[in-house]
Amino acid sequence: MFNSCGLLLAQMHDLDKARRVLETQLAEQRAQIEELEDEVQASEDAKLRLEVNMQAMKAQLERDLQAKDEQSEEGKRSLVRQVCHCICAFLYLLILL
Repeated sequence: MFNSCGLLLAQMHDLDKARRVLETQLAEQRAQIEELEDEVQASEDAKLRLEVNMQAMKAQLERDLQAKDEQSEEGKRSLVRQVCHCICAFLYLLILL
């Protein structure tokens, strides 16, 4: 009976030791999960910032392109006016001759 009681105590000790090891592993894994969740959140925040910056850059590019198009069109109109004035002046000189 003493022998079976000692065996029971040894098994209880082994189970308690195994429980402590598992609890330690569980705590480590929980800490690791928390770190990974923080990393995921930081990555999502960075992604969102990049998307916002990209949209802002895209909008600025669109505005810049629009301004360039307007400048180009104004330049074309100015050149057409100059050509028309030159043609008119040329025709006027032809009439005078």
